[in-house]
Amino acid sequence: MLSNKSVIDFLVMFGTNLIKKIIGFAKEVILASIFGSSLLYANFLLLRTASDLFAQLFNGNALQASLLSKFSKLYANYDMVSLSMVNNISKRIMLGLFIISQLVQLPIVWYINDPNNTYLFVFISIILGLILSISFYSSVFLIIMQGKGEFQKHSFATTIDMFMSTIFLYPFSYFFGVIGILFSRLIGFFTMIYKYLRPMFNAVEGQKAVLKIKDFSISIMLLGNFANIIILISRFVAGLGHDNNITFFNYSVVLLNALLTAVILNINTLVLAKLAIQKNLRLIFISFIIALLLGLSLVYLIDIYGFVAIQFVFQRGAFTLQDTVNTVAYAKDLSVSFIFIFIASSLFQPFFSLEQRLIKRQSNIMASIFVFSILLLLIFFQFSSFSSRESSLIMIYTLSIVSMLLSFFSVFKYLNIKSDI
Repeated sequence: MLSNKSVIDFLVMFGTNLIKKIIGFAKEVILASIFGSSLLYANFLLLRTASDLFAQLFNGNALQASLLSKFSKLYANYDMVSLSMVNNISKRIMLGLFIISQLVQLPIVWYINDPNNTYLFVFISIILGLILSISFYSSVFLIIMQGKGEFQKHSFATTIDMFMSTIFLYPFSYFFGVIGILFSRLIGFFTMIYKYLRPMFNAVEGQKAVLKIKDFSISIMLLGNFANIIILISRFVAGLGHDNNITFFNYSVVLLNALLTAVILNINTLVLAKLAIQKNLRLIFISFIIALLLGLSLVYLIDIYGFVAIQFVFQRGAFTLQDTVNTVAYAKDLSVSFIFIFIASSLFQPFFSLEQRLIKRQSNIMASIFVFSILLLLIFFQFSSFSSRESSLIMIYTLSIVSMLLSFFSVFKYLNIKSDI
């Protein structure tokens, strides 16, 4: 039986998650109306993809999978916990992430090769690195907040962050262009940090919490965010043609990914919670069927109602009728790949319900196969004559099928490992 606090926590988390999904979707509509499919915005998306990829690996759900259980146990055993060591190591990792982001992003600035905006993109690269670093730092303390059991506070903090950045998005983007997107994001971060995280920085009394590099399981973090990584890598490839193709890919994915984040991930969370308690083959099969049916439904809806939906959502301001036509065509071409992504997202859940020490070896093997597939495709594209659009479709379909096959393997390993425990 759930306690009253647990019920309230669930309702608050569900409500704020819904609000954040709406806010996130509204942000994309605002950006479409201001920038449409302009080449400047296309190059901005290409450059931002690198920091977005790092964010998927080192922030949010990926970081939560590695750290939440550690801090939950710590706060369950001690009334007071000192976070001074966590603060220090987090700042060092922040600096490392910033340096790595510049080493990756500055070559992309060179690749973009826009003489009129070179200094602009160098400045954007620096701000993107700063945002990535701050995002990692704040994510660590947000996870600690969850570890303390302050789920409502965590929900409010992350919602305030998104709300404040969205409030300033339109005026800042209108007056400052793509730089305004980054400035509005910084306002969201600083508001959240000042109001919710700042008191945690001063927690220096009690049992010392130790944070080490080995606490971060890169393979699990990679597999746990494979769907977003596939989308981001494919988005990056879509932007390598020195044209605005990446904008149509981005708008297509915003619509296609809405079902993944709104339905599939919530189902996955429930499945993960159930499987962590008891093995349930029937539940695995049901989640697989639901993912398959939702994927097929998505393909059907995009094929029949895609034009109306995209026109209704995006076509205003700088987003023209031709942009709608191009986005619909891309969405239809991409839609089937999401069936594989949905299935893989569902079937990976049993594997992630196991303790990390039990799945470390298998995670390393699957992550290596996944990364090798990405590298092999990127090398292949260097010697092919495919357009950036064709390459992005090859990338997303190949990686989504690979991830689905790996998810089948993960279920097999889950059954074997569970039978040995």
